[in-house]
Amino acid sequence: MSEAAIIASTAEPLTGDSIIHGLQDLGVKPGMVILVHSSLSSLGWVCGGALTVIQALERAVSPGGTIMMPTHSTQHSDPAGWQNPPVPKSWVATLKKNFPPYDPQRSATRGMGCIPELFRTQPGVIRSRHPLYSFAASGPKARALTSAHPLDYALGPGSPLSRLYDLDGYILLLGVGNSSNSSLHLAEYLADYPGKEECIEGAPRQHGNHSEWVTFKNMKLNEDDFEELGNSFEWEQPDAYRKQTIGCAPVRFIHQRRLIDFAVSWMKENRN
Repeated sequence: MSEAAIIASTAEPLTGDSIIHGLQDLGVKPGMVILVHSSLSSLGWVCGGALTVIQALERAVSPGGTIMMPTHSTQHSDPAGWQNPPVPKSWVATLKKNFPPYDPQRSATRGMGCIPELFRTQPGVIRSRHPLYSFAASGPKARALTSAHPLDYALGPGSPLSRLYDLDGYILLLGVGNSSNSSLHLAEYLADYPGKEECIEGAPRQHGNHSEWVTFKNMKLNEDDFEELGNSFEWEQPDAYRKQTIGCAPVRFIHQRRLIDFAVSWMKENRN
């Protein structure tokens, strides 16, 4: 959406204070640990843009709170599997040999939006070292969330998502739906359902003074039923989430552990 279209669709600009008030109305409190998925354009016109949103989130959980965001960099994945868009097969060997290795400080995000892309560059933010599925966090629990991110099964046990579960954290869907809710991938790892499959992925990683191509195990992940799952959760456990509008955007605030426990059972019963 163009900036002109965003302005035209916005009754009045969002400020840092108005975002904080909206977050507080949802139940965001100081000391909380929160995973944020976001869409800046969905909020309407924000005075100060992505930085205002980041600062409002950090102020809403201060003192003592921690913010985490997905900072995936799937441009480092095996080009043989690229679909949006694909590249000629004749390119694949050259790309794998020459693509720069993942760098937590410098590798850009892909498909995450401008809020996580700016967040990862902020002072004090710590980013995990997974070459495809990293998360970045700021606050007292940032290192506990992001350190030693396992290469295999990157969104499963031991991942930042799993550590958020252990810390009894929350999810904030800021202008995005449950199809963007990465915590539901953790449920995919934990649930037992028909058709569950593993796969092998790869990425370039820094090794000493040079880059090396590494492969690792993962689950074949599927977001196709995440909206249906999320709707079922909201219907059956209305006390575990809150929903309201901030600016132009629908916003959900969800207790992550309650959602994951529900999703594991739901997938077992509904996936085939």
